[in-house]
Amino acid sequence: MQDEFGERYAAAQFARRENPLRRRIKQFYLDRILAHAVGPTLDVGCGAGQLLEQLPAGSMGLEVNPVLVAELAARGTRVSQAAANPDRIDLGECANGAFRTLVLSHVLEHFEHAGQVLAALLQDCAERGIERVIVVVPGKVGYDSDSTHKTFVTLDYIERENLNSGAGFKLLHQSYFPGNFKAVGRLFVYHELMLVYDRVE
Repeated sequence: MQDEFGERYAAAQFARRENPLRRRIKQFYLDRILAHAVGPTLDVGCGAGQLLEQLPAGSMGLEVNPVLVAELAARGTRVSQAAANPDRIDLGECANGAFRTLVLSHVLEHFEHAGQVLAALLQDCAERGIERVIVVVPGKVGYDSDSTHKTFVTLDYIERENLNSGAGFKLLHQSYFPGNFKAVGRLFVYHELMLVYDRVE
């Protein structure tokens, strides 16, 4: 089993969460997502829960790492164990109409066939009544910094995979942070791209 599903990975995630300097810097990134999250939100790959604890009432996290799930649950956080599937993102038993937004932050790049995974996810979201999908992926240096990353997702990749729209969703917002320039991602490891899909039907 990959380390990202084990105790060592979970311990590192919580250590980062508790670091005061990291928390202050991380908040700038979280605020960017929070500005786009509408209503109860499903945080897929919620990690140590930094975003999840700030999402609107009724939100829930899905996480594949059982150690993270257990710790978040013990803290009173609403979280569910996600199935580890190399070919798709399993939304489990999430009830139709329970969430208005889905966040997929720093998860998509871990799939070998990321385009197919995102297309299937948009379809699943449409079937569950989700209105907005927020995807965040790393820039070039950030992507190269992690050996578990399998697909470098860029705007060009989204275009090639015909993912500007699908399942009634349309890509209505895309931006880089910090600095809304793709080139920053070749210099700064924590640079990222945000994609926001909205239901248009």
